[in-house]
Amino acid sequence: MLNRFVKMKSALLALCILLAITCCGCGEPKTEKVIPDACPDLGLLVTQADVTDTLDPYARPIVTGNIFPSSAKAIYLVFSLSDDMCCKTLNVRWFRDSQLDPIQIEDNLHAQFPIKLTLQTPSGGFIPGEYHVNIYIDFWERLSLTFVISE
Repeated sequence: MLNRFVKMKSALLALCILLAITCCGCGEPKTEKVIPDACPDLGLLVTQADVTDTLDPYARPIVTGNIFPSSAKAIYLVFSLSDDMCCKTLNVRWFRDSQLDPIQIEDNLHAQFPIKLTLQTPSGGFIPGEYHVNIYIDFWERLSLTFVISE
């Protein structure tokens, strides 16, 4: 009789557990996803930037400086950021002399860093003068480099 009572009690306990699992479920509790208010890119900086007319096979500057011949095949900007970007926009503008309008625009860059950008030689070669390239993160200028194209 005692054996029968223990079996009934065990069966009743198993039935209660089964009902609890069926009604409440056994999955993970529902959690709400929290989207952070602040962008983690707020402290993003340009940590290294070089202008060159020669690169090695790994797109690293061989000779850096700020004076290049008008016969250069291209001018390269190679730079790195302090961290990966996730919610900011990277833009680069190339200018000649003190012109207000850029001679080349590179918008919404999303690439592995360090990044290499190229200012191609116009037909007839570069026009001698002072050039500068600006790096913007969103609307804020983070770096401006000046270089000269000589005769």
